[in-house]
Amino acid sequence: MTTTSIHPGSLLQRALTPITVGTMRLPHRLFVPTHGGGAGSLTADDSRFEDLVNYWMARVDDGFAWIGGPTGHVKHVHIPGFEPTGVGALGKESGIFRHPKFHERMGTFADRVHAKGSYLGIQLVQQGGMPSAPSSTFSGNLDHRGVHILSHLEIEWIISEYIESAAIAADAGVDSIEIHANHDDMVEWFLSPLTNKRHDDFGGSYDNRIRFLRQIVDGIRKRVNRPITLGLRLAMDQYMDGGDEIDECMRFMQTFEADGTVDFFNLDVGGNWGPVSYIQHGMYPEGHWAQMCGEAKEATSLPVLYVGRVVHAETAERIISTGQADMVGLVRALIADPTWLTKNLAGDAPAVRPCIALNDCIHRYTLEGLGFGCGTNPRAGRESKPPIGTSDKPVSLLVVGGGPAGMELAATAAERGHRVTLWEANSELGGRFAIAAQLRSNAPYQDWIDWSTRRLAKLDVPIYLGRRAEVRGVLDSGADVVAFATGCRGRHPGIPGEYLPHVAGADAVILGITRPLGARVLVIAEDDGPAPLSVSDHLASLGHEVTLAFRTPGPSPLVGKYSIGAMLASLDNAGVQILQNARAVEIHADRVDFAHAYSGRHFTVDGIDSVVLVTGGIGNDALYRAVLPHHPRVHLLGDAFAPRRMTFATRQAFELAMLL
Repeated sequence: MTTTSIHPGSLLQRALTPITVGTMRLPHRLFVPTHGGGAGSLTADDSRFEDLVNYWMARVDDGFAWIGGPTGHVKHVHIPGFEPTGVGALGKESGIFRHPKFHERMGTFADRVHAKGSYLGIQLVQQGGMPSAPSSTFSGNLDHRGVHILSHLEIEWIISEYIESAAIAADAGVDSIEIHANHDDMVEWFLSPLTNKRHDDFGGSYDNRIRFLRQIVDGIRKRVNRPITLGLRLAMDQYMDGGDEIDECMRFMQTFEADGTVDFFNLDVGGNWGPVSYIQHGMYPEGHWAQMCGEAKEATSLPVLYVGRVVHAETAERIISTGQADMVGLVRALIADPTWLTKNLAGDAPAVRPCIALNDCIHRYTLEGLGFGCGTNPRAGRESKPPIGTSDKPVSLLVVGGGPAGMELAATAAERGHRVTLWEANSELGGRFAIAAQLRSNAPYQDWIDWSTRRLAKLDVPIYLGRRAEVRGVLDSGADVVAFATGCRGRHPGIPGEYLPHVAGADAVILGITRPLGARVLVIAEDDGPAPLSVSDHLASLGHEVTLAFRTPGPSPLVGKYSIGAMLASLDNAGVQILQNARAVEIHADRVDFAHAYSGRHFTVDGIDSVVLVTGGIGNDALYRAVLPHHPRVHLLGDAFAPRRMTFATRQAFELAMLL
């Protein structure tokens, strides 16, 4: 990339200046960190390997000169027959570097990257929580599996495995190696006083706690027989009582720079769980911990990399131009739009499809075992698939409903050459997603609605707002194909008293069309997603005293660990009381009767001024059912088919558009 390719209107300026990191001379200061998920596999069949390479090569083709590459799991030590469980354990205990396909596949991958003039890295990680640890102290709030305390011999074996893994990767042709030393992995367990309670050479004092990592780094430098860039990924603050904080992180940086063994530090905050996740929820502003990174940067003269919810070019530029970091890493922003850099270089930032921090890219497979996906970009992880292309049989398409499913369908179908018209009953696009966007924890949602509106305008899709569809109008439209993306309506849970005047649905509360709620509000949750948490947060922000009652054993079971900690912390800080296993039996004027969901024990919450129902939705499919017998090509999608998260809706829309 040369400066002549930069549009004068680009928001990136200082970020596009060159920098040297170890052995790598980089033309700009933006990179793609190592991350899991994504598409494909380094060691599966050939097609899955191509999926992985194509996923990463899309970032190279976008202009990124340094990609961190896939996560490299280091082999564990355990006895025969032991079955490791916990974070990162399943299928990874044998280690990726020892896989018979690793060396050849990584070499092929490196050749592809090098042919484009970019650099390829890999990260070494052995995650904690399974099956062994430096000591028996638990680090997280959600994972309390007992561990085997490592012996000296086992520690030495793990150190040697890190060293050999690095040597194998280097021999395969990677340009950089990053040692993962945070997010509840084995290295962090040794570094942190929270989890290292040993009383030998590997625990206790500062020098003893860093010995494990120091021996790994020193060993890699001695074992790898060529110049290679080596760095550490560290947490500036674990945000766990008794864990490492910024002063300790800065001390680590000073120590390893003085040793002369590393070339860069990659910094973020938090862990897999807790009040702050390293994959930050959208309730946090972009680059929220960049100022902390700037403080940590004062401890070293080596390049410092910042990673942590950077979506817009102006945020990356600010972090770099103010000296808070030397480089900025982007992951989720590129999942949402793999052409992020190209568009920003062209001065077309408004065209960038935004990441809105739904975190479904990681929660889908960690919670539900689903394939990789993205709520705003249904093509994410499908880089091996043919481009959208133009349909060889263009049709006229009427899309009824302008929520996420309808907007995505209309836009993708128009991009394929179909003649699309969109009807939306409300005065604005977005559907119920636009209502959710009014909650402070969901503020980024509006970015996607605005972007989609611009996308449709650019495609000249006729949009009729305030156009309420009915059977005759749909049939008279003359459309070859009709798609109903009519969303859902609030579900009435059938609780006696739910129609009393002091009871309201969540949408009415958000829109402010209900009567004054009074001081004490009880939220009844029968929705496994984030809505009960977001609505309760909204009510608390208005000054209400909120009690939130779930039927489930825990709050919002379909909100993953990377998001729920921040939301629960916010609720607790606002004084929200949470009940679990609480099935609402009857609503009265000033109280609600409950039964324990499992034992059936009855109890009452009294002194209530208002009740808010957050009880999910029922698909609005009546119009679809009425039109179906009278039209040959009718489709139903999104929440109108079955209410789910945004990723489900946009993916259904994309698939339908590709079939037309």
